[in-house]
Amino acid sequence: MRLIIPGSQGILAYTISKNTGIPLGYAELEKLPDGEKYVRIPENVDGKEIFIVNSFAHIPDELIIETLFLIDTFRELNCKKVIGIFPYFPYSRLIRRFIRGEARKLRTVSKLFKTTGLQKMYVVDFHLENLDIFDFEVVEVTAMPLLAEFVKKNFKLGSPLVVGADEVAERWAKTFAEKLECDYQLMRKIRIDAENVVIDSVPDVTNKDVIVVDDIISTGGTVVQAIKALKSSGAKRVYAVCTHPVLSKEALKMIFHAGIDGIVGTDTVLSPISHVSVSELISESIIRKEGL
Repeated sequence: MRLIIPGSQGILAYTISKNTGIPLGYAELEKLPDGEKYVRIPENVDGKEIFIVNSFAHIPDELIIETLFLIDTFRELNCKKVIGIFPYFPYSRLIRRFIRGEARKLRTVSKLFKTTGLQKMYVVDFHLENLDIFDFEVVEVTAMPLLAEFVKKNFKLGSPLVVGADEVAERWAKTFAEKLECDYQLMRKIRIDAENVVIDSVPDVTNKDVIVVDDIISTGGTVVQAIKALKSSGAKRVYAVCTHPVLSKEALKMIFHAGIDGIVGTDTVLSPISHVSVSELISESIIRKEGL
């Protein structure tokens, strides 16, 4: 017997349940006046496989601790297995120490999930390509083909060129371009701080419709600088695509002010540009991997 439990940002649980046929369960989650989290499992989970759905955007620390409480409680209640469905997973952009004394945050978070009893997780377009840091099975799916289909149907494209936001984005740019049946190139950027970047190298984009592809748009700094650099280099139109539209602070406002011609993301993080759903993508992977 399997059961899907939504977390505080687990809205995808409902469509995943419908697609897979795994019934929905319930967890009582509450933030107390002192800021602490209250978690209670009213379900009978003895001997069941539990899927927890949560996306760790905007308040990652709070949502991670909530999920750890859920995992630990399920294990105490003698469930058979705990599997995470975490479409957006934070702390994935820094694994190495660049400055002495920096916390290796993803390593710490991975240890916490392992210690509390998580045995497997599903993620969408995880920032790091190497997932060996997790000491349990990780199933990664990519939303890039879905995003490419949306762009093909909804954006005006004459002579398209896919541009990866940087070297790290090459795998997403390549997958996106293959679906769009066009070439891809990479920009090169220098990150000044958490919010500011400088575009150091731009490919030849003269009279082309450019689609800037990345996994995460958070502060919007990369996209804003990319729009300016690409348009000044002769791009006809500039679009932006991402899997995870975190869009902190005034990122979306800045992107529109910079002159973007169209922008789209998925519902791994709910936002005004979340026009593509990953629920079917995740569901298909679960059906295939779990033998449903």
